[in-house]
Amino acid sequence: MNSHKKVQPLHLVAASLNQSGARHDSVVSERMALVELLQGYLTITVELHQYVNSLELRLRNVSFVDVRQLFHRIGAAVEQCSAFLDERILDLGAPSQRQTLRLLGHNPVDAWHNLSFATCIQHIGTRTHALMGFSTQAKEFMDRAVINGDYNSLHLVTDCIYQISQLVALIQIHIPADPLPSLAPPQSLLHGAL
Repeated sequence: MNSHKKVQPLHLVAASLNQSGARHDSVVSERMALVELLQGYLTITVELHQYVNSLELRLRNVSFVDVRQLFHRIGAAVEQCSAFLDERILDLGAPSQRQTLRLLGHNPVDAWHNLSFATCIQHIGTRTHALMGFSTQAKEFMDRAVINGDYNSLHLVTDCIYQISQLVALIQIHIPADPLPSLAPPQSLLHGAL
């Protein structure tokens, strides 16, 4: 869903809502909380991309062309979702963390390159499971956006739900993996973004 309208950055919202102080504070705090939520899910998508990319790199010498193409397609979808979330965070007026996360993600000595194929699949399952929680958490932001009359944020969250749901569906259809039981629950993967 690429029909996303740009959301006014926080400093423009602040300038336009100066007349009603309570509404201003409410919208600004909601947007800041939304930025934190999106940054947490952006981190998950970047981590997910690392595991998918690791498997894709390992499959270069595999003769199963369809398997290589599958991981390439999933990797491209994860990259697209990460870019989308990053753009929405920028639309909200917050600085982008994607470049920092990307630099961390392309270090060839990182742990995910040394994991077994099965373990990478389980990590992908864990990140996918964590992404499934976005729509539940985003519903609260949507409800409050309607109450506050902040329809730009409502549209932004709706577009994010759509993008993340599409990615989750693609992964679940092709890689039905259970999350790693040893990892913390999905909420803790958000690094306190709740």
